Amino acid sequence: MEQDHTLRLLVVEESRNDAEALANVLRNSGRASRLSYAEDHEDLIAALDKQTPDLVLCAMALETLSLQQVVQELARRELALPVIGIGESADEADIIEAMRLGANDLCSYDQPEHLQLVVKRELSQLQTSLSAHNFELKFHESEKRARMLMESSRDAIAYVHEGMHIFANSSYLEMFGFDDLEEIEGTPILDMVAPDYHAEFKDFLRRYGKDENCDGKLETRGILPDGKVFDAVMELTGASIDGEPCTQIIIRNQLANNRELEQKLKFLTKQDVLTGLYNRQYFIEELGLAVTNVVSGSESAAVIYLMMDNFKDIKDNLGLGVADMVINDIAELLKEHCDEKDIVARFGDHSFTVLRRDCHADCIQALGEQLRHVVEEHIAAVEDQSVTTTASIGMSLVTENAGSAQEVLSRADLACEVARSAGGNRCHLHNPVVDEKLGQERNQQVHALIKEALENDQMQLLYQPIVSLQGDGTEKYEVLLRMLNDENEYILPNQFMPVAEQTGQLAEIDRWVIRRAVKQLAEHRADGNNTQFFIKLSAATLVDSELVPYIAECIKEIRLPGDALTFEISEKAASQHLKHAKALVKTLQELHCKTALEHFGAGPNSFQLLKHLPVDFLKIDGSFIHNLASDNDNQAMVKSILDTANSMNRKCIAEYVEDAHSLAVLWQSGIHFIQGNFLQEPSEVLDYDFSGEIA
Repeated sequence: MEQDHTLRLLVVEESRNDAEALANVLRNSGRASRLSYAEDHEDLIAALDKQTPDLVLCAMALETLSLQQVVQELARRELALPVIGIGESADEADIIEAMRLGANDLCSYDQPEHLQLVVKRELSQLQTSLSAHNFELKFHESEKRARMLMESSRDAIAYVHEGMHIFANSSYLEMFGFDDLEEIEGTPILDMVAPDYHAEFKDFLRRYGKDENCDGKLETRGILPDGKVFDAVMELTGASIDGEPCTQIIIRNQLANNRELEQKLKFLTKQDVLTGLYNRQYFIEELGLAVTNVVSGSESAAVIYLMMDNFKDIKDNLGLGVADMVINDIAELLKEHCDEKDIVARFGDHSFTVLRRDCHADCIQALGEQLRHVVEEHIAAVEDQSVTTTASIGMSLVTENAGSAQEVLSRADLACEVARSAGGNRCHLHNPVVDEKLGQERNQQVHALIKEALENDQMQLLYQPIVSLQGDGTEKYEVLLRMLNDENEYILPNQFMPVAEQTGQLAEIDRWVIRRAVKQLAEHRADGNNTQFFIKLSAATLVDSELVPYIAECIKEIRLPGDALTFEISEKAASQHLKHAKALVKTLQELHCKTALEHFGAGPNSFQLLKHLPVDFLKIDGSFIHNLASDNDNQAMVKSILDTANSMNRKCIAEYVEDAHSLAVLWQSGIHFIQGNFLQEPSEVLDYDFSGEIA
């Protein structure tokens, strides 16, 4: 750590004077320091809440606070800080004992020079660790951006080694008629060049390999699988994969339709179409950069997570159109009262986020209170109605121990939930100790409720129709889950499933749903209905080796044909557990069950997944269906997904269809199936008329 950096020093000592004496030892070595002092555990928590130190000095002889307690508190907060014990003596046995308790070293009071040298060593090591972590974050961020750019690019991109393909993106595979990367691996690049241009291409490769000043660009003619020849520009650049040198080749098809290219790339823009604010993806990218900068010590930052308190009431009672107008008003208020340099985004349907750089606790709390006040005071005039709302606001500081953008957002979201649970219309700054305790208490209550619901059958299945726009009259329903409280009211999955994931109850819930749904479906088909169910599987169930035998046992016992069931895997879960997902899809196919990939398109490598998972259906992520009629970006994404699905002979389902305008666009696009509240809200009965026309 740089010598001119002001050292944030936390000293655990009997008195302030003793703490100052130790701080002065370091100041005498020319190191400026800002002192925090703790005498007992309460002081320690307060000091750590106020600021994260660079270094901790801990007296060994304190009765009120031991070295072990200090180390445990740091570990609980995931703070990897150097801790140096200070004792009356520092012989070999004492040093070993201190290090066994978690200290990095032990120094004695009467050897100040030793303390100065140990501190210098530990701070140097800390700086090295921070730099390594910083470089790792930047590397992963660059790698992620490069991957996203390559997969989203309409240009055909491939990597070759000694003239053979070793990697290609989706556009390249699509251009030359390959379904899977494995098909093209080892194929000569020369096969993609028209025969009349082979000699010219070989001569170019020889010159490129020998002459470092060679331009690397060649105008040539490519050849497609159907034998058609097209004008192309090849751009060669030196690259590497897994540390091995290779050549990147970009093939630009000069005959490509520029208008289609622009439309397909529009969904990568930064803005949310409805509000004009930044969108969720861009916000997360910027927050990731801020986290990297904070970890490297180059800036400070904080995040606000704002959620409208009564959005559901507005939408249910006044309609989606009015709700959108209110959302627009809130967006305008945020633009007006935030600084130009702030990153203000629409994060969800009725949630917003703000990233402010060079910001500390007092600053972000002042901004949060200001935003809360202006939202509360605002009256939205919609036609002849006046609509008011309030907001719950959670705030989180971006600290050195923030592992990722998602971690910062989770803390802000938890703080927002604390504000909402306290009645809403208030602000709360994330406090690791207080929020963790409140979160644990809430999770314990929900855990007990889930356990009781499973034991006493207080779960309820609902069904939502999936309707064909292409003349397929088969009855299809998605199975949805609700939990019932003591008043027999529904508890939505987003209120209890995250807790179930933490407490290991997801697999048990999934099995309850599977057995109950299979039984219900068999009874319904016994009345002459050719009905099929779509059943969601969680990530926890995905990695359960006993899942498929359990499904086989259920359908055998209840005598249900396997093709009556389609099991849905989320794109995120499939990406995280690709090996298990591939095995699951394969074994379910052996049972004649169908599979679907839901929330498709939401991740950076959506199309890449399809090379590994031969699912039957793609359920397009609902974020692309929202405002579909007026959002060209979403239309482009839906078209891109549909084109890919058709080329791979897979069916697409549009989720969350909420209005006739979106339905009209979907109809014109040639989508296979639709699902959403516009057709029918989830119901306890299977009563949708699949023979009627969709209005």
